[in-house]
Amino acid sequence: MTYLTIPAELDKRLSALAAKAHVSKDEYALHALEEYLEDQEDYLQALEISQRVERGEEKTIPYEDVIRQYENDHSSH
Repeated sequence: MTYLTIPAELDKRLSALAAKAHVSKDEYALHALEEYLEDQEDYLQALEISQRVERGEEKTIPYEDVIRQYENDHSSH
């Protein structure tokens, strides 16, 4: 279990938002933390892939090729 000390101004903002959303401060804070962690995980994954591309370990596909393939796959015959 982790406990956080929230600075007074941040706690005031959290209280106001939670009241407006009709949820508890804990629920609001947990949701915000979950969203933040997901964003950070996505960022780190993108950074890792970008570094692999720079090292030549990962291939990219030009946007035009993706669109062309999509159009070919979805054209009526």
